[in-house]
Amino acid sequence: MKAFLSFVAILLSTISYAQKPAGDTWSNVPTASDDRYTNPKSAVYAGPNGWWNFGELRAEGSDNATLTYGFKGGLSENSEVFNLAESGKLQILSMDFGTNEPAPGTYQIGKEASQAQNRVAVSFSDVANKKIKNWSEGSGTVTVSKSNGFLYFKCRNAVLQPSGVYNDGDYKQPLKVGFEGAAKI
Repeated sequence: MKAFLSFVAILLSTISYAQKPAGDTWSNVPTASDDRYTNPKSAVYAGPNGWWNFGELRAEGSDNATLTYGFKGGLSENSEVFNLAESGKLQILSMDFGTNEPAPGTYQIGKEASQAQNRVAVSFSDVANKKIKNWSEGSGTVTVSKSNGFLYFKCRNAVLQPSGVYNDGDYKQPLKVGFEGAAKI
């Protein structure tokens, strides 16, 4: 009986420690040490999922997964274009909604921005080694929402086409891009 109870206890503890399916791991901004930064009613609230003029990009080649990009960086707006870049890196994601305050909704990625048609122009550039490698125009959507004075951007598995002069070799393949972040408005 003792062995049976031990077996049941081990079985139950194993089940409780079993891995849960991995969900969306993007919202992995560390929680603050006190709730002034995570409480939506606080004046210093850090924005949706903890982002504050900050975001994350993950990208990989659609044909060859050895082409990868990934960084967390600053998210800012300049002349109606939202840019995500990491200090010191020569990589930038740009989103043009045709306005500096897009309305909440889902925007289709297209060649040109159109607020009226819910279209956004998205591009990603890598200018390392004095060669501009660029991806733009493609398929996918960008979701925009507003929360406590922030614009929150979210995109998963958009596919951008190579469009730069120096896109050759591995850089000539489409790029599967995901990003998220929030900008204070």
